[in-house]
Amino acid sequence: MKQKTVCGLLIGKAKSAEGAEKLARAFENCPYVAFIGAFDDQFVAAYFIPEKHLWWLESIRDKPEEAMRSLKSATLLVTDEVNITYPEFEIRLPQEKLEVAPCGVVCKECSLFERCSGCPATIYYKGDDFAENG
Repeated sequence: MKQKTVCGLLIGKAKSAEGAEKLARAFENCPYVAFIGAFDDQFVAAYFIPEKHLWWLESIRDKPEEAMRSLKSATLLVTDEVNITYPEFEIRLPQEKLEVAPCGVVCKECSLFERCSGCPATIYYKGDDFAENG
């Protein structure tokens, strides 16, 4: 069953312009990313995620340095259920499931994996958020 989707806009201040750029590059292929960029030492990303996965973005906001080593602070804005007219967002998944997530994390080795359903781009994904992948 497809879950309710929300949009989270994450705006972070990195320790440096290089740190912001490195974060943007690390998440550029994340299946949930609709937009990501670095602007000097600012990191900005728009994520479309299953509502039950919102805790992940909230953890970045609450403990930015722990969640993403390059961030000093983060602000999170979240919509209610997404109803976007244009462009239509579709999760971007690789042709074949990966062992390492597009951001470089191995889900089964992540400290959040017990709580998290994993990245839908990986072989470790244990969610049912997307009928075609569940």
